[in-house]
Amino acid sequence: MHATGVNYYDLLQAAGINPQNLQAFVDGYFADKYNTAKWDGFSFDLFPMMNYTYQQFQQELKMNVMATYVNPDSPTKSRSTEGFELLSGTIPTMKTQLERDEKEVRDLMNAQAFQSNNVVKAAISLLHKKVDDMLGSHVNSISYQVNQMKSLGALTLVDANNPGGIVNVTFSAQIPTANTTTKTSTAMWWTTSAHTTEGSAADPIKDMKAQIRALKDVGVIAVVAEMDQLFMEDLLGHSKVLTAIGYNTYVGSADASAAINTGTALGDDARKLVLERIIGCPIIATDHIATVETWDKPTMAIVKTQIRSFAADVVVFHPAGPLGVIKHVMPIIPPAGANGAIAQYFNNSLLMRIHSDINTNVQYFNTTQAVLAVIDKPKYVKRLVVLA
Repeated sequence: MHATGVNYYDLLQAAGINPQNLQAFVDGYFADKYNTAKWDGFSFDLFPMMNYTYQQFQQELKMNVMATYVNPDSPTKSRSTEGFELLSGTIPTMKTQLERDEKEVRDLMNAQAFQSNNVVKAAISLLHKKVDDMLGSHVNSISYQVNQMKSLGALTLVDANNPGGIVNVTFSAQIPTANTTTKTSTAMWWTTSAHTTEGSAADPIKDMKAQIRALKDVGVIAVVAEMDQLFMEDLLGHSKVLTAIGYNTYVGSADASAAINTGTALGDDARKLVLERIIGCPIIATDHIATVETWDKPTMAIVKTQIRSFAADVVVFHPAGPLGVIKHVMPIIPPAGANGAIAQYFNNSLLMRIHSDINTNVQYFNTTQAVLAVIDKPKYVKRLVVLA
């Protein structure tokens, strides 16, 4: 029989970290890596919610009303006070769990066999990896939320993006229905999801400029277009777009065929710059991939599936700069217990718990966070669906 010390089963002890100092470890190693993560147009709300139902003011564009011309000795009417509209909804909860099992315990024992201080090095490395994996999972989940809210106008949980969790639940961005324009029939930019055949009446540049103009007509001065990276690459190869890019690059092109040749000769970066100049606004190409994990029973294996978080065949137009906030619920902090430790992250919205089960020799790493990306200017978000 081989007897071992408790430090082999408690990763914090093996790393020489007092359970009370788990927060210091997290703050020290991950101060900048994830807390400063930027989601285009979104940041954590300064104030946490105390429950899972939120109310959010719908932001209006800042417009100064002109003064009224009157006679020098005449009074003027008081200006009207501006009312406000509330957005409301429910904030979902997401969790992760990792385990430290017997194999990892034996790995530390092997490290001890070579040199005693190798245990501390190996334990710190393993602890860092597990914390990093969990925090990274939440960053990816929030990124997926943000991109789904912008591109689809909602986060809908289904088995494909939330296996093993709640399904058939939708969290809406409350973008007005009238703000979505869908191209159909021959006006679709392509007639197949593979983007191999173009619609005969497709006019991507005219369609995009119409959406930009619609936002400028209601006072949005700086407009941004946003789309999936792979979709943008296909758009830059659309014949109508290549023709416009070619003519814009060389106004002396003899005909459309010559203009396409000019556009084709440019790289994607150069084409993007020209397209931005043509439509009159910057283009953000979002290239985020989320990953979900499922158990495939026939093969008895874990399968990881990648999902692009920004929907294909959608171009979103919105004001430049802040677009919304990430609402979050303040977690209830339980006692850590004799075999546990706790820490917080992401404006204290994420609760991390580490505890050991001496009956199974397994140490559990858990995180809990209730967050939702809320667009606070939904009336100024336009969605152009180019393939019905």
